[in-house]
Amino acid sequence: MELEERPLPRLKPGEVLLRIDRCGVCASDLLAIEGAVTDYSPPVVLGHEIAATVEESREPSVSVGQRLSVNPMITCGKCRSCRRGEHKYCPHLYGIGHDIDGGFAEYMVAPAPLVAGGGLLLVPEEVPPDRLLFLEPLGCVLSAWEETPFRESLAVLGAGPIGLLFVQLAREAGLQTVVLEPQPHRRELARQLGAEAALPPGEESEAQLREQLDGGADTVIVATDHPQAIEAAFRIARRGGAINFFGLAPKGRTLTLELEQLHFQGYRIQASWAFSRRSLEASRRRIVEGKIDLTPFVTRRFRLEEANAAIEYARSRAGVKAVFAPHELKAGWASDG
Repeated sequence: MELEERPLPRLKPGEVLLRIDRCGVCASDLLAIEGAVTDYSPPVVLGHEIAATVEESREPSVSVGQRLSVNPMITCGKCRSCRRGEHKYCPHLYGIGHDIDGGFAEYMVAPAPLVAGGGLLLVPEEVPPDRLLFLEPLGCVLSAWEETPFRESLAVLGAGPIGLLFVQLAREAGLQTVVLEPQPHRRELARQLGAEAALPPGEESEAQLREQLDGGADTVIVATDHPQAIEAAFRIARRGGAINFFGLAPKGRTLTLELEQLHFQGYRIQASWAFSRRSLEASRRRIVEGKIDLTPFVTRRFRLEEANAAIEYARSRAGVKAVFAPHELKAGWASDG
């Protein structure tokens, strides 16, 4: 990525200028930089996990100073998918930080179609930006939670931010929850947030989980794109269990299934992605009311000048979440913590 200086835009009617307070680095951003996924249109300013403040508005219903997050999907609102509330399947979909410039910047323009479609998600001023930036990721997890069958036990493969959100929802639902994760600090955080067990990947851990869960997990959430986790999902799920491949995988990676085994094992296999407008609203309420613990998630904040270091930090999984804080962190300030 390269840092560019650009003049502030002159707003058109219906547009809103946002001052970016925080923007999270998503795993999909890493894949986009690698050229490994197809739902990006470079060159583009990345960033869709946004906490912002209104800097200027040419939309009468939006006032300067309001704190908000953003629904990064812009859709037609008229097609069959939109009428069904399945906006993520709109054939005319385009996205903030995917197809038009997003939040890895000091300022971002919210286009008129996004504003008119209710894409600015307002919150009280006291909601901290380090919490607010998770509105979109939590919306994705809540949408997947609605789509996925759950019974008594859950195995989460990968304890990054997404996996840790699933762990908290599982604790709230009273599910017996176990985690496989290679990084020790993430395993410890998973235990703190409600996992009954958090183990490193491997045959010994898989055998321990199967025994602990009386033959396997009712549901497996694959919250990573790691090939080892994808293979492990089928060994950890019980017969008749559900497997949700939540983590975005690079284009070209395939999944091979022996159909007779699938028939007799009775797995229910699905993939969940993105969010619904309903799940974003549920996420907004939870974040405003403090009903989800996001305090330990942001482990390092970066200046825009440190963009490539932020990407490497996220790729290394050294912490939990890398975020940009373009106005709070000035040259020479410490960016840890």
